[in-house]
Amino acid sequence: MLGGIENAKMVVRNMPLTHAAIRTAKAAEKPTRLYDSGGLYVEVSPAGSKLWRLKYRYGGKEKRLSLGTFPEIGLKEARGKRDAARLMLADGVDPGEHRKVAKGAGARIIASNDMAELPTQAQIALPSPTWARSLEALGISELEERAYCIVLEHHAMTMEDVAALLSLPADKAQWLLDAIESYGLVSHSPEWPPRYSAVPPEVAIEALINQRQSGLEKARLAIPKLKNRAKRHVDGKEREQVVEVINSGAVLAQVVERLLKTVKYEIIGFQRAPMIFPREPEPVPAGTQAKSVSDASYLEMPGAIENLRRTVEMGEEARTYAILPFKMVIVDRRLGLITLHSENLGGAAMLVRPSALLDALCMLFDLVWERATPFVTETSGVLEMDHAPSRLTRTAEQLIPLLAAGLNDKTIAAEVNISAMTLNRRIGELLKHYGIRTRFQLGWRAAMDMYPNGRPQAQGSQAAV
Repeated sequence: MLGGIENAKMVVRNMPLTHAAIRTAKAAEKPTRLYDSGGLYVEVSPAGSKLWRLKYRYGGKEKRLSLGTFPEIGLKEARGKRDAARLMLADGVDPGEHRKVAKGAGARIIASNDMAELPTQAQIALPSPTWARSLEALGISELEERAYCIVLEHHAMTMEDVAALLSLPADKAQWLLDAIESYGLVSHSPEWPPRYSAVPPEVAIEALINQRQSGLEKARLAIPKLKNRAKRHVDGKEREQVVEVINSGAVLAQVVERLLKTVKYEIIGFQRAPMIFPREPEPVPAGTQAKSVSDASYLEMPGAIENLRRTVEMGEEARTYAILPFKMVIVDRRLGLITLHSENLGGAAMLVRPSALLDALCMLFDLVWERATPFVTETSGVLEMDHAPSRLTRTAEQLIPLLAAGLNDKTIAAEVNISAMTLNRRIGELLKHYGIRTRFQLGWRAAMDMYPNGRPQAQGSQAAV
């Protein structure tokens, strides 16, 4: 049993939180808390609802603020709300009271008889439960965005005007105008009291976007420094950790997702059952080569052959091999991920960085690829180099590639949607057609007829098929 039961609520600390951990969190008899950091946590009710809450202290008292429900509010957005609330606290503003003031302003304005006299854009800019955020990605809070829209609509406004429209105290309205001026959204005149004018959106927003992109590029340049900090001292020398064991299924899902997004020119891998993270086939990006080898356990999974057909149509090169030792994916021959258990029941895997071990895994793939059977479902498939003779019937086109892939009769019959008896009859017809007696002779004769000029080459590859 976990300790730390407070106020009849179970507390589960898992820092930092992940989207998968929240999504898979189960309801219990008592409310459960999944903590992130900075006072942010998700409270899972016995009914299964998941509510974001923020715990903070103001004026010496502990308070809590509701930030919305999951998944309507995602992890990234909840962290943004937390950071915005902590900035308010740093400025001496209670975020809970600030929300009450904003809600009260909206209620008073909606109830006002003068509502019809306000311009349409001004009405949209006022607090509303249906407010659609546009500038959140630039780090601008909801109230700051509303203030900018008000000034943008009215062209020139004093602090008192903004305070009246938002029903805010004068000091908070001034703080709000100072904030959006620091973003470059508004500017003020030298007169007293100053009048605030909105900077045109095409100028202000573009400038903020360029600043954000510049900041992202600086963050990218920090990657080598951060990698150096991650190195460990071994025998007095700094060396990067070659392998990293991943035991969490949720973390493994994130690593796979991020790994696939970093592909620049090549992705290779082994496929075998069971599939941990089923994925829809995706087109191979331009300038990228994708090659996969699947074993019999994968091909026997429902829908696996159709998936392979679709991936081949989208530009991937696919081959089959009888038995593979593990599942594996290697990106640009610089990062690899392999499973640690043949059945992979626990989701344990190993991330391999540039090393002799990664070189060995790449060499293993190349050796298996050389000996694997091309996955060809039609004579006009991407691996065909010559036109097949007319006497190669439709039956041969269907059955020979499946036989070459190492599938048993039961799987082939299910794939072609015929009975086992019909399959045997069609194979017998092929044997009679070629005037031979064994399946081995059938495969050999079919290969000679399909490729009379010799062994074909896979398109985009130097490896012999």
